[in-house]
This record gives sequence, C-alpha cells and structure tokens, in this order.
Amino acid sequence: MIDVFEKLGYDKNDVLLIIHADDVGMCHSVNEAAFDILLNGDISSCSLMIPCPWILEAFDFFKSNRDLDVGLHSTFTSEWKFYRWGPVTSKDKVKSLLDEQGYLWSDSLKVAAHADPDELGMELESQITRALRFGVNLSHIDTHMGTVYTRPEFFKRYASISLKHGITPMTIRLTPKIIEWAKRSEGVTITDDMISFMKNLNIPKLDVLITKIPGDEYHDRLKSFVKILESLEPGKITQIIIHPGLNTEELKNIIGSHYIKRYFDYRIVKSQDVKKVYEKKNIHLIGWKDLKKAF
Repeated sequence: MIDVFEKLGYDKNDVLLIIHADDVGMCHSVNEAAFDILLNGDISSCSLMIPCPWILEAFDFFKSNRDLDVGLHSTFTSEWKFYRWGPVTSKDKVKSLLDEQGYLWSDSLKVAAHADPDELGMELESQITRALRFGVNLSHIDTHMGTVYTRPEFFKRYASISLKHGITPMTIRLTPKIIEWAKRSEGVTITDDMISFMKNLNIPKLDVLITKIPGDEYHDRLKSFVKILESLEPGKITQIIIHPGLNTEELKNIIGSHYIKRYFDYRIVKSQDVKKVYEKKNIHLIGWKDLKKAF
C-alpha cells in the first residue's frame, strides 16, 4: 500500500480519501448537485446509474468534462415508490430481474432471492456497454444498494465482467473487522468463497469504506462528517460515500421527507469546516483514476 502512496507523491503520514457521490443520473436535482461539487473539487469521484431517466444529462456532462473521475453505479434495484426504472437489457431477456410491475426489484434482498446470476451479469454488460457507447470513460464500477455482495455468484460476475472491460471493480481489503461491519451495518454476509475470490483479485482496494453519515439535521451531519475525517488513519485509503442533491420539489417528490439529507450532504462537502480538517489531518482527495495509475 505504501508503494501506491509513493507513486502518487504522498507518504505514510498522509491520508488518501475518495469522497464519492453515488446515484448520478437518477434525477436532475442529483445531477446538478454532483456536477457542481465535482467541478469545484469538493468531491473526487462519482458513479452513474445507467438505467435511470436523467442519465442522458450525465452522459452529456461527462463527455464535456473528461478529466473528472466517473464510474458506473451498477444498478439492479429501483427503490422509490412513484419514480422507477427498468433494466437496460430487453426485459424478455432478464425476466428474473423484474418485479410484478415490470421494474427492477425494490431492494437488494429481493434481487438476491429472485435474480438469475447470468441475467444479472447480462444486465451489467448492458449498462457498461451503454455508458461506453455514449463516450464516458469509466474509472471504476461499484454497486447500488450493495446488491452485488448479496450472493457470491453476483460478486464473481461483477468483478469478472468489470475486469474484462479493463475497469476496476470497487472492493475493500478484507479484515475480520470489515467482514463483521458488512454484516452488522450493511446486512451483507461475506462468505468464505467470496473472501477467497476477493483476496485473489489483483486490483486496487480500499482500506476503509464509509457508507453512512449519522444525523438528521445539517449541523449534526456536519459534526458526524468532521468526526469521521478526524478518525481517518494515515497510510490508508478511505472512501466516503455521499448522496448529494439540491433542495428541490423534484427531489422531495421522489424521495419524501428524507430528501433533505441529500441537500445536507451537498452542503457538507462544500463547508469550510471540512476543508480545515483536510489541512490539519494531511487528507488528500484522490479518485479511482489515480489509484489505477499508481497500482
């Protein structure tokens, strides 16, 4: 790991951090928020939900901003009540991915219970192909709602299909603590088969992955984010996932009252309180492009 730090011009006293915006392409309010904080350097990476209605706006933006770090947010779920999407693949070819309404399943456990791994792999291929066809240079691939970790067969297809396209699948360096965290916090059981497979992947891996920012109000979430930053250890690569959005009726109508947390995430990464911690703790923002170059 220290070799990666050295290749990127850092040392063991530095903290390398990816601040990553999920769900780009979901709707216009999410897109606008993500575009702004990417261009301002408030975050360092993001990933796209290819099946979603506003993905064309995201494709257009990233074709014009090719230096930004963007990946694919592999999407096999459609979780909102009145704002839904189906697969990129023809529905007749991936019937096991569809619920009774003809959309993707509403949560990852339903995908795990119903989806054929080969059909899930076919849909991932379709999402990658569509992004590439629209001229987006993908730096990495990750997973919406953790779906690819719910079954070993899903994870193997996620990793192998990503690598076939020369794209890094997001994974984390496994430790007993990480395995316990995945089960407790994310509801994901990492099997022995998955552990063996992941350890043999010769790719850049995260040391720490943070998927939740505690707090319902802005100042509580800001304090939690600052506390997370202050706890980061030197010599490790961390990714913090945020879900930015603007304070709009569009986002409120899609998500409901919890939409405001996305606006808080957007504000938090722009906060001067956060920037001060970066300087104090030798935290440097990097992206998946950087990791791939240094690996």
